[in-house]
Amino acid sequence: MESLVNAGMLGKEDARLTEIGAKVAEVPVDISVARMLWASKEFKCGEEILTIAAMVAVQDVFIIPEGAAGAMAELERRKFTAEEGDHLTLLNAYNAFIRYGKSSKWCQSHALSFRGMSRAVSIRAQLKKYMTRFGLPTESCEGDAKRLRRCLVSGLWRNGAKWLADGTYRSIRGNVTLSVHPTSVLFTRKPRSGWVVFHEMEETKKTQIRVLTEIEPDWLLEYGHKYLDKYTGEERS
Repeated sequence: MESLVNAGMLGKEDARLTEIGAKVAEVPVDISVARMLWASKEFKCGEEILTIAAMVAVQDVFIIPEGAAGAMAELERRKFTAEEGDHLTLLNAYNAFIRYGKSSKWCQSHALSFRGMSRAVSIRAQLKKYMTRFGLPTESCEGDAKRLRRCLVSGLWRNGAKWLADGTYRSIRGNVTLSVHPTSVLFTRKPRSGWVVFHEMEETKKTQIRVLTEIEPDWLLEYGHKYLDKYTGEERS
């Protein structure tokens, strides 16, 4: 319940649904995604968050086979890679798909699933109707990646994790050891800040996290989290 209060979905005094909480409950997406859609008004990035929400609803839009073909496909994927992580990489792929006319041939030559990308277009159109219904603007952040990533944190703040020197992460909830899924653009790279949020967790032989984006730890504080300052060793909250 405390997490829902921190997210602004339940009232602090009576634990009843807030106005935002009631509206979020109507949208047919995960609560974290719905919360981002509402927060996009504050961060002025509705255009981009709509796209990201649609893309994360589609599993594995990149087609990376094994062997030599996979190496070539990986080179194609890198054309869309954003250094901030997977959410912005998905945004780049979607924008390119639209820019090049939603072409199946173009998808084939760029290691993308035409079916998956087309489904993302459909999901985005549906979500945009909810945005319009609730009076949420769909303005663009005009390339401001910081603003966009802060909006991602508004929905994914429960899925924060800190990078460790052995290449794994520790979750901020439960201190669980996490490994990055091989499909992530952060699979072999340390985030500059040492912190990420992730979209989902997958249990295999080890706990893997998928769709990661680098964040600043301070962005988590307004949602009730605490962490130790790497310079002073003091707890921040």
